[in-house]
Amino acid sequence: MVVQGIGTPAIRLSCVERQLWVTRMAEKRLQRPLRIYVLDTSAVTDPRLRNVLGAGSLDEAIRVLADLLARARLHYGLEIYMPPSVYEEARRFLLANGVTLQGFEMLATWITIKPPARHEISIPASIMREYVEEMRNRLMRGLRVAEEHVRRAFEAGGMYPSEVSDRGARREKLGALIRGLRERYREATRHGVLDSVEDLDAVLLALETQGVLVTNDEGVRKFAETLGIVSIDPMRFIGLLKGLLRHVDRDAEDVGEAERVAAEAEAQLE
Repeated sequence: MVVQGIGTPAIRLSCVERQLWVTRMAEKRLQRPLRIYVLDTSAVTDPRLRNVLGAGSLDEAIRVLADLLARARLHYGLEIYMPPSVYEEARRFLLANGVTLQGFEMLATWITIKPPARHEISIPASIMREYVEEMRNRLMRGLRVAEEHVRRAFEAGGMYPSEVSDRGARREKLGALIRGLRERYREATRHGVLDSVEDLDAVLLALETQGVLVTNDEGVRKFAETLGIVSIDPMRFIGLLKGLLRHVDRDAEDVGEAERVAAEAEAQLE
């Protein structure tokens, strides 16, 4: 029923009509290119998740994130994708770090698992050439790091001959050298570069779907940018979801106010 003469026409809506109206208002605010998101592993394993979602545990954070994704998909029609390789990696990590199977399944319900069409996606040869050159340079840096630690190990062996030195001291010295080698080798060869098939699958899927890649990995982000893919940090993604849902809540309040005015007008006419 439409009531005239009280300023803006007031309309009494059914529950279904109310939900459709709120959804239509939400969709008008969001352009299609911003409705597609591809998550890499870091999007659901970022250590900052608990703080930004106000959760006391990783399991609680995953449940809150699942609720945000659910509401955003229902109201805005967001498309949330994850490659199978990333899904399995995220599943192993989350279940090994305190997330319950129920909590993980709540999250997975709102994520579409889709492999990239690897045989149909083309990457410019110039980009692949730059990537191979970068990896070659990094392997050379890694070799120099290994050589340096071999020299250190040799010198340490001379300082602690096996026939006179304490085994515990030698083991501790060797352990420190190995830890240093691992850290510096990882820094030289893997930091800031695309270094796993899971990361590559996420980039390829974002390229295929023309979606926004959600990642905090510097190497993934840099490679995605060379392909013209938009990427955002997981914390910004969560902020975006919260911002969108605030609009939905305001729309619902507007509908409620319209219904209240309509009810008052009907009461006056009786």
